[in-house]
Amino acid sequence: MLNKSNGATRDACVTIAIPCFKQEVFLFECLNSLIAQTMRSWQAFVVDDCSPNRIVDRIVTGYNDSRIRSIRHDSNRGAGPSRNTAIQAGHAPFVVYIDADDFVHPEFLAEALGAIKREDADCVYSDLQYVGLSNEVWRSEPKSANELAEVQWIPGPGAVMRRSVWEQVGGYGGADLYPNEDWDFWIGAIELGLSVVRVPRPLYFYRRHAQAGMFTAGKSEWISREVILKRRAEFFAIGDRAKRFRAGGLLNSAHLSCIVGNRSQSIVLMARAISMKPRLLFPQTKTAARGLGRKIKRKAEATMRKARQTLASPSNEQHNLPPLDWELQAPILHNRYGYLSHDFSVLGSVVENTKARAVLEIGCGSGRLVPVYLAHDVQTIWLQDVSERALDLCRQRFFCQKHIRYIHGDVQSIPISAALDLIVANRVLQHVIHDDEFEGIMNYLRSMTRYFYINEAGIEEARSLNLPYLKGRDYIQILRDFGCSLVEQNELIADSGRQKWMLFATEKAINYSMAAERKLDIQHRQ
Repeated sequence: MLNKSNGATRDACVTIAIPCFKQEVFLFECLNSLIAQTMRSWQAFVVDDCSPNRIVDRIVTGYNDSRIRSIRHDSNRGAGPSRNTAIQAGHAPFVVYIDADDFVHPEFLAEALGAIKREDADCVYSDLQYVGLSNEVWRSEPKSANELAEVQWIPGPGAVMRRSVWEQVGGYGGADLYPNEDWDFWIGAIELGLSVVRVPRPLYFYRRHAQAGMFTAGKSEWISREVILKRRAEFFAIGDRAKRFRAGGLLNSAHLSCIVGNRSQSIVLMARAISMKPRLLFPQTKTAARGLGRKIKRKAEATMRKARQTLASPSNEQHNLPPLDWELQAPILHNRYGYLSHDFSVLGSVVENTKARAVLEIGCGSGRLVPVYLAHDVQTIWLQDVSERALDLCRQRFFCQKHIRYIHGDVQSIPISAALDLIVANRVLQHVIHDDEFEGIMNYLRSMTRYFYINEAGIEEARSLNLPYLKGRDYIQILRDFGCSLVEQNELIADSGRQKWMLFATEKAINYSMAAERKLDIQHRQ
């Protein structure tokens, strides 16, 4: 049901649909990027597709912006129907959908609407900048209808179109088209004579995750293509479009089935694809071979880089190197790691279990973990970093969130009276080379908090990587010496391999827990 606070702007030029299912942790950056738009005449509808935690409305209401509203489905309907719900709720002459885990450049709307009006086109899209697991830019020139049968050259999210296009196509299809709802939509639009223009700038930021669900979707892609073949029978009746479309789906699904270990299904799908005239498969096979070649080349280059680092940094000298220039490194690290989200669920569980309402993250960088604190309604967020440039990047990303406090420089400048529930140290303590300095920092931090979350390079990881500035430590023994108890530990999968994380309870947490138990016992006796 539509939330009641603040009616939508009636003079909006574009309606923005934001479907959201279990992606609330990313919604802050998405909405912040809309508020930062240079073109301000828009309305946005965030559709909560029956997410179990029910926090979308709280997030939207927190912005107190009349242009942003939330709608909740009473059942999970899928991405396509969620987009339709949002577009139907709006009234603007232009529409676009943005995935909840993505965000856009401040000039996204101004550039897109300017181009579509200037060229008198039906649809406009820009290049896509990948963030997260990849930092590449996706570029695709407008192509023909025949080529649309082989490759989806119009992106799904971020494509601004006239509302009449969405109406004439009949909206987006249902869950049976996943993961190809967009492709089906654009085929329907091309059949109606869609005119398209491209803005050659990466104005849309597309987040790439390390999620098994993406592979599951890819394995069943050939099934959704069969649904599209039936829905768009007239389009695929021309030439060899149907064969190319079907063969491509079988090849993709065969490849992803092999990746997840289902070799028998992979062989069956590959055989079906080959039976459909090998000449039709040549373009896909050639593309796959090129992609494999690029992967091999990248792996070889990474191995060589690691070897050079090992040779240049013998273990007996690696702690005598000059300090890194963190101001120079900040944007580099932001582009490489600033949008990774592999550990969001782990940290989110820690915040929930510790009931943390005041959190300090030391070495926060550009704020990669901030969405986790925001999604779990942390009331006071302290962010510390030695780089002012890193903190500036963080401020730019979360300028709407006023309860964040930024600390530049020495972590010991944070007052002990901050009364922190949780301190997060995420791959940052490894850069504290000298043991005396490390001991002073840890002793100070321990006195401030109830819980300590650490994801750091231990002794074994430091030895195996043998990299500069990587001093492995036995954190369990160190924290035990400080009087802290190990509450929980586990591993998580990162882009660089496996990482160990640990949660410690300080004396404050232990005393707090004992006091709470005594209080409950007294209440029970009464």
